[in-house]
Amino acid sequence: MTETKNKICVEPIEIAIGAAVALTLLVCHLAGMLGLQIQALAACTGAVMCVQDSKRASWGAGLNRIKGVLCGGIVGIAVVLIDNAVNMDLVFYLLVGIGVVVNLLLCKAVKLPFVQARVSCMSLMLVTLVLQNAARINYAFGRLIGTLVGAVVALLVSMAFAAVIKKEK
Repeated sequence: MTETKNKICVEPIEIAIGAAVALTLLVCHLAGMLGLQIQALAACTGAVMCVQDSKRASWGAGLNRIKGVLCGGIVGIAVVLIDNAVNMDLVFYLLVGIGVVVNLLLCKAVKLPFVQARVSCMSLMLVTLVLQNAARINYAFGRLIGTLVGAVVALLVSMAFAAVIKKEK
């Protein structure tokens, strides 16, 4: 009978996630130097969520992430537009709650896994709750662009690490 000791060691997927975040930050920095602002937090979140152990899995995770951000952003923008017209706190609270339900239904319609649909609700809440007025709509678009950047970097990193990760399995 052999006793296995629990060792903490770095796995290739963990290195890939760290590399994806570092490269995503570099892309955001370089874009900023060119006058293009990319939301680094959204981009890095996309990178963390989308790096998988294969190109195919990363592609699927990236598509799901983009669908979720799109759904949450679209419903969030609708809530913001209605809120800008009505401008009553109690109505806004109700709109956000209704928006969550509508977002979950929209995610179901685009066949997003339920756990991703819940994450999509976070996008809706970020769009509606973080900023005020028109800045919320700009935030929604910026979040989508950032997510796209993070997903693309994640896919590239996953492709680069796929052989190493496959060997470890």
